[in-house]
Amino acid sequence: LTGLVCVTLLYLVSCCEEETHYWKQDKCCKKCGPGKRMLVDDNCEDPRCQDCQDGEYQSGYTSKTKCERQPSCDPSDKTSLSKCQCEAGYYCTQDDDCNTCREHKVCKPGQRVVRKGSPVSDTVCEACKNGTFSTHDSADTCEEWAICEYGYDKNAPGSSTSDRICGEYTVKCDLAFSDCQYDCLIVSKTDTVLPKQAPKIAGLNIRTLHQDADVERAIQPLNQQPEEDVDTSGPVSPTPSNRTENGNVVDQEQGKGPVYPSAESNSYSHL
Repeated sequence: LTGLVCVTLLYLVSCCEEETHYWKQDKCCKKCGPGKRMLVDDNCEDPRCQDCQDGEYQSGYTSKTKCERQPSCDPSDKTSLSKCQCEAGYYCTQDDDCNTCREHKVCKPGQRVVRKGSPVSDTVCEACKNGTFSTHDSADTCEEWAICEYGYDKNAPGSSTSDRICGEYTVKCDLAFSDCQYDCLIVSKTDTVLPKQAPKIAGLNIRTLHQDADVERAIQPLNQQPEEDVDTSGPVSPTPSNRTENGNVVDQEQGKGPVYPSAESNSYSHL
C-alpha cells in the first residue's frame, strides 16, 4: 500500500506542469494565460481570468490577480514589456529602467541651448555671456549687443534678454582750414552714455558733447573763418638795382619770382 501511494504522488508531481500550472492545497491548478490576470481563484481546474487593462501587461502564465504596469512611454502591448521609447520632446533615463518619460527642459530668454535633448538625455542650457542676449525660448545662440559709436541710451544699456539701444545725437561739421580736415561736434541727448573715446575717422576731428553742455560755445570754434595773411613788409625804396633804364621802379611780389619789364609795353609779367 505504501508503494502505491508513492507512485501516485510521483505521478501527480510529474503531471503538474510548472509553467502553466501551480500547486494549491495539494491540487495542481491551472494558471491564466499571457495578457490575462486571475480574477478569482475559486475554481482550480477552470479559473476565471480577465484581460489586462490598457497600460498593463502580463508576459506569461500567472496565478496573480494583478497585471504589471507598462512604462508610461510604452505602447499598450498586453502580452510583453516593450522597450521604452519616449515621444519627441521627452526623455527617460536608465536610473529608473526607463519607466518614466520626462519633458525636455526649455532654455529661457537669456540662455542658449548647449546640447539638445534626446530620447535618453535632457536639454542642456547655458546663460548668455556679458555683451550678448537672447529674446526667445530655446535659442540656439546668443546675439551680440549693438555697437554704438556715439553712445547708447542709459535706460537701455543691454542685458541678457535685450539688445542695447544706441543714443540719439546730432552732428555739426565745419572745415578746419588749419589742417584741411573737418571738425565735427557730436551732440548727444543727456540720457546717452558717451563712449570713453570719440570714434576715429580719417579726415575728421570728432568731439562728443552732451546736449545740456554749453553747445554754442563748443560750436563757435567751428564757425570761425581763417584770418587773411597781412603783408607786414615795408615799401621798397628805389635803388639803382630796382630801376629800369628809363628810371621806372620795378616792384617784386612777396613769395614770387623776379618781375621783368615787357619789351613791348610798360606792363609786367611773372615768370
